[in-house]
Amino acid sequence: MSGTIYPKRAWISAADSYAGQAEALVAMVPRLWEQIRALQPQKPADISVLGIGASHAAAAAPVYRLRQDGIRASRFLASEWPLDGALSDGTVIFVSQSGRSAEVVDLAARAKGGHSLAVTNYHPSPLGEVCGQGLNLGNLSDSSVSFVSFTGTMLALGLLADYWAGRDNPARWQEWIGAGMDKVMAADDALRGLADELIACPSVDFVAPASSVSIAEEAALMFREGPRLMATGMETRQYLHGPMDAAGKAGHVVFGGAREALLVDQLAEQSDRLAYVTGLGGGAPRVPALLTLELPVPVSEGIGFAIVGSFLAQRLTLHAADLRGIDINEAVFVRLDTKTDRVGASA
Repeated sequence: MSGTIYPKRAWISAADSYAGQAEALVAMVPRLWEQIRALQPQKPADISVLGIGASHAAAAAPVYRLRQDGIRASRFLASEWPLDGALSDGTVIFVSQSGRSAEVVDLAARAKGGHSLAVTNYHPSPLGEVCGQGLNLGNLSDSSVSFVSFTGTMLALGLLADYWAGRDNPARWQEWIGAGMDKVMAADDALRGLADELIACPSVDFVAPASSVSIAEEAALMFREGPRLMATGMETRQYLHGPMDAAGKAGHVVFGGAREALLVDQLAEQSDRLAYVTGLGGGAPRVPALLTLELPVPVSEGIGFAIVGSFLAQRLTLHAADLRGIDINEAVFVRLDTKTDRVGASA
């Protein structure tokens, strides 16, 4: 361990992060693709992806894609692995948008066995030091709610999945990003109206299919961090098995296709606070909703749909915070032990 100190990076406002996000992601595609091709990582039979907070949420859709591609992929909270235990013998990807998440850095430093790869926005970082190699999003300025770092992490893992599967068409990601942001911004007035309805609810449920559940998990996290609203993110099938029974006064924002359209129809039996966001070929509910919007990405493209769906969830977050008169950039707590500025600091 070098003992190098990696200071905290300065934040920009959430509004500025959002405004520059599409452009930043489009530019990120060739940069990441070049990094992956230079790294030439061998396709693993088994892979574990570890993160915490937004980084853990970002890994959900990519892990599903890796499974579709025949790789035994698993996602874990870094805190779920004992520091004195061993990881799998396969590849381990440690994800930390800041590169400073204490749990992730500690585990990467003490883990035994396996091939480690870091995915971070900032380089150099403690995580990059202990892993030795990885993917860097580009040292992009971001806000405390990590808009571009979140979608960029999904993009990096999606391109890595493409490389291992032999899909050599990175330009399609740029097309989805550009068209998706245009679609979301064209619906901005409707999104502000939806946000106005949601902030009147005691809580908000965000739901998405397993292939793109990153949207729901991160949307709930953002609603808690930004406008300070109680929110839950859940996968569709899990939501059907009991949690949906609490529907009523809560708001419900459902992302997905035909299965999720049916879910909206069912929820209408107990609530009229419903929004449905789908993609190309996704279908539509029979009941009226506060918002029904089709994004220009096939629902079957789980990571792409999750990235563009996150543009919408982020916009809702900004509107909800503004309508509640809350400065999304102001922290609620001084977090004492979530970040580290060096390797081994919490040993």
